[in-house]
This record gives sequence, C-alpha cells and structure tokens, in this order.
Amino acid sequence: MRTLIACEFSGVVREAFRRHGHDAWSCDLLPAEDGSVFHLQGDVRGFLRDATGRHPWDLMVAHPPCTHLAVSGARWFKEKAAEQAEALAFVRALLEAPIPRIALENPISIISSKIRKPDQIIQPWQFGHGEVKATCL
Repeated sequence: MRTLIACEFSGVVREAFRRHGHDAWSCDLLPAEDGSVFHLQGDVRGFLRDATGRHPWDLMVAHPPCTHLAVSGARWFKEKAAEQAEALAFVRALLEAPIPRIALENPISIISSKIRKPDQIIQPWQFGHGEVKATCL
C-alpha cells in the first residue's frame, strides 16, 4: 500500500510501515533525521497529488502540529486567532486530501469543535507506557 506519513521527520512511523511491506514515505518541512531516501521534504500539500492531478497514495497518517490547536494552550487562543485559523485550514486540507484512507492524530484540540469530533481517543498507558495524554484519531 502506498502510504504517506505527513508531518514526520523522524522516520519512526514511516519505517514501521516499511517493515510491514508498505511503500511508505514520510513528508515534513524538515529533512529526515535518519537520512532516508523515503522522505519528501516540503509542504505536504504539494505532495498530495501527482503531476497528473491524481492521488498517488492509498493511505495517509498525518501528525499536524498542535501548537495552535491543543486545548492545553486555550488561554492564548484569543491572542493567536490568525495562527489558529491557518492551523485549522491545514488540518482541513489534510482531511480533504484525495486519499481513500486518512488517519489524523492530534491531542485534545479545537479540531473537535471547529472541524469534527475524533473517531477514537487513545492513551499511551493503553499501549504499555506510563504517560497519560489523550490522543485523538
């Protein structure tokens, strides 16, 4: 399956998919930390379609930055309305991408009230880690 891991430069998720036989690529504004050739550097919106306008991906797992979205920063929402609007537009662009299967990960955020509620909320402790940090999918 052709898989795009959006907003990832570490390569951790990309490589997990590659180990399971997927043709997985990461994409981020930053270069790949692991130096992989399976990394696209730039704005992911420029990689959602190929040169003919078709979507080359079967699945996208997106990790958009939560800096202006997470409710943990709600006390600053009034001061960063423009940044928040831009972040929400980015999330919408990811969710509206011409890709048949999309998973978008973010902490508890205004995505729930401004775009849509999550389908699932998970915690790290559910997967053997000690932390408590609700993550929306």
